Parts: sequence; structure tokens; C-alpha cells
Amino acid sequence: MTMLHFPDLMYLDGQIQSNLGIAVDDTGRIVGLGSRAQLTTLYLDARIQTYHGRILIPGTANAHNHSFQVLMRGMGEDDTFMNWRSRVLYPVSNRLTRQDIHLSAKLAYWDMLRHGITTVADFFYLNDQGIENALAIAQAAQEVGIRLCLARTFYDWEGAPPRYRETAQEAHDNTLELALLFKDNPMVRVQVAPHSPHGASQAMIEAAVATARELDTRLHIHVAEGEYERDAVMAAHHLTPIEYLYRLGALTDMSLAIHAVWIDEHDLELIKDSGATVVHNPSSNMILGDGIAPVVKMLQREIPVALGTDGGCTNDRHSILDDMRQAALLQKVFYRDGHILDAATVFSMGTEVGSKSLGVPSGSFAMGQWFDAVTLDLEDPSLLPGPPTIGHLVYALSPTAIDAVFVSGRQLIAGGKPLSFDPKPLIDWARAQP
Repeated sequence: MTMLHFPDLMYLDGQIQSNLGIAVDDTGRIVGLGSRAQLTTLYLDARIQTYHGRILIPGTANAHNHSFQVLMRGMGEDDTFMNWRSRVLYPVSNRLTRQDIHLSAKLAYWDMLRHGITTVADFFYLNDQGIENALAIAQAAQEVGIRLCLARTFYDWEGAPPRYRETAQEAHDNTLELALLFKDNPMVRVQVAPHSPHGASQAMIEAAVATARELDTRLHIHVAEGEYERDAVMAAHHLTPIEYLYRLGALTDMSLAIHAVWIDEHDLELIKDSGATVVHNPSSNMILGDGIAPVVKMLQREIPVALGTDGGCTNDRHSILDDMRQAALLQKVFYRDGHILDAATVFSMGTEVGSKSLGVPSGSFAMGQWFDAVTLDLEDPSLLPGPPTIGHLVYALSPTAIDAVFVSGRQLIAGGKPLSFDPKPLIDWARAQP
């Protein structure tokens, strides 16, 4: 049965508007937009839900995350990337069981959903040369109800723990097996993720490119996150990391270049030419001291830029709404120009652009899109005084304002609490972790 949703206010087409509603069919797709009078006339038998004192905004898309890293919160703060990797990431990830992987993903996804994230790309590399661990995080996503883009990693660097590594043939075969299992599941999309120019050999990156083409799916890759990678790739190949990936065919209009901090003008032109999307992770880049990505230069070249939280231990928060704020403020302080990146642009980066980059029809309220939505309490102090503007949403909004969250028309959060599962066992398990 069609459901009609009528909030007091709604973010639509870049503006906050009143006297509008949305019709959603029983598959979770948007089938109508208009006034209450128009929609109730068109859908005489529809169920009606009214949200008094609420503003309705699109759900956000987290275009880059490592869910298992939520268990490392509190372990790696105030350190360099290299120290964090050797002191925290490698030893902790080595001891995680499959149950740990499943429950850490469930905890991370719940945290994301509570912060208004309705789609997440989980860049997953604890593969143990198989698919069982990936199935565990997919199960977690389905238990919570979040939409998952499972970016299965191709990783063969000998310096990494053995459970990260596999041959190119194993990575290809395992990814195809996963893709076949989920080919008819609209809530789980299997995508390809060669780890990085330092984590995946040339042969492994080429195998990932071929696999992505075979599956006609997205390709995610960390690139130019830190100065060390740029220097290492230059020494080995006499190319920048972007030039290297471009030559290997890893940058196309189906690619997500994650981080892209240490890049130059020529790199920007190659990214533009390839049609790739950059996934900006402002909070993670700041915590690790990686640097400031040239987001303004990307946007000036009409390079699509999405947003990611990165892992729970290199950001500590799972909120794209928060990273919208961080993305705008970083560019303003870098350029010493308060006009350089506006609220509407970064809001789009965290919603429409992120969803499109992942191949998900969501991120805006439009015909045929999934109804992925968040209601905000207009009486929350962070939205006062009103009426709310796009600036309220990007710069002022507190997570306490988030009331309800919907994914594909299904309400998963009510009054800030999960509806799809009992959180108490998960809380008990998380508190018991060493």
C-alpha cells in the first residue's frame, strides 16, 4: 500500500520548503511529490503519516568506511598513520573472530543509522582468503537495515597481516561468488576495491580492474592519502599515484578515488578526464594529520566529490552530517575565504553525489528514488532560532535533533532508538571488549 509522508518542512531541490509531501510505494520507491491536497486526491486509499514539528531531509551516503575498525576507538588517537597502523590496526585486526567482525559491523552500522546514514560503502579487507567474513558484515547490515555497498578488497602487500592477503585469482573468484549470492538483493551491492597503490601490486590492481568490468560495478581505491605513498610510488614508477592508477585503467567513471590529498594540478586533470569521483574524508585526514585535500580545485573542475567517515578509529564518529561541516570549514580556513565552499554544496556531496557515486538511486527526493530519509526535530536547540536554513543543517545541527530514519521506506529509527533489533545484547558485548 502507498504511504504518504507529510512533514512540516522538507529539503527539496536545494531548498527548505513547506506544504509538501511524498508518496512511497510498498517497494520503498518515491512515486509522488506534491501538496497534501494533490497527493491525497491521487492516492485515495493510501496510509498517511504526518510529522508535526519535523523537517524531512534525504538520508546521507557514507562513501567510505571500515566497519570493523569501530572496535579500535580509543586506541589510536593522537598518533601518526604509520604508528597507528603498526601499533593498533594490525595487532587488533589479527585477533578478531568472525563473531567480532559481525558484531563490530552491526555496532558501526547502528551508529551510522543513528546519525542519518542510510547507505554505506564498507571497504572490507579481513577476508581470510574467503567470503565468510564478508557474509558476516552483510548479515549485520541486513539485521540493522542499512543499505550496504560491500567493497571487497584486493590486497597482496607482503607487509600486511596474512588474513588481509590473497592471490589475484582468489580475489577475483571470491568477489564473483559474493556478487552472485547478492545479485538479486537490493540492499547489498558487491563492489570491487583494490586496496591502494601500496597495498595492492600492479597485477592485483589490474585483476581488480578486470573484475569490476566483468561485474559492471564500482571500483574503490585508496590513493594519495599520505605523503609517504606519493614518494614511494614516485620512487618505484616515476609516476604520481594518480598517474599510476590512470595508466592501469583504475580511474574511470565507475571509480571512487578515496582521499586524494597529495595530488597536483596534472593529477586533477587526469581525475577530471577519467570521470572518477573523489571520496573526501575530512575528519579522518585531520585526525591522522594527512593534510587537506584540494576539494575546491576539484569542484572547480567539476570533479564529483563524495564524503566518507573512514574507520571508527581514524575519525571516532560515524556522521556524514558532521563531515559536511568539517569539509566546508577545512576549505574556508585553508583559503582564508568564508565564501569558498558553501553549505548547499557540501550537503549535496553527502547526499546526492555520494549516492550516485555508489550507483544507488537515493540521496534526494525525486521520482523513482528510494525513500531514504531523516526527520529532524524543529524544537531541538541546534535548529533554533528558526526557520531553519541549509546553514542550520550543515553548521549547527546536533545528532540530538535526529528523530526518525527510513531506508527504502522502512522506518528503522524512532525517537532516536532502533526498531529493527534489540540493542542491549550488542551494547553488552561492546562493553565487554578488552
